[in-house]
Amino acid sequence: MIGGTRAVFPDDRSCADLDQALECIPEQLAAGFTSFCIKPSQFTDDPKGVGAFCRDVMRRVESPAG
Repeated sequence: MIGGTRAVFPDDRSCADLDQALECIPEQLAAGFTSFCIKPSQFTDDPKGVGAFCRDVMRRVESPAG
């Protein structure tokens, strides 16, 4: 099963909060989801930072503390 995150934007110019979006991942993991779709452009405006963003997401979801 494929899960995902829901981005919540504080205004029409800001990126969404990654911490808030990732709060749903543990529940989805417990329900059996094994793959997740996350759109980096919802959380960063820096195209050069997408690699670091992806590594950060993986670190957070692999960590038991989140």
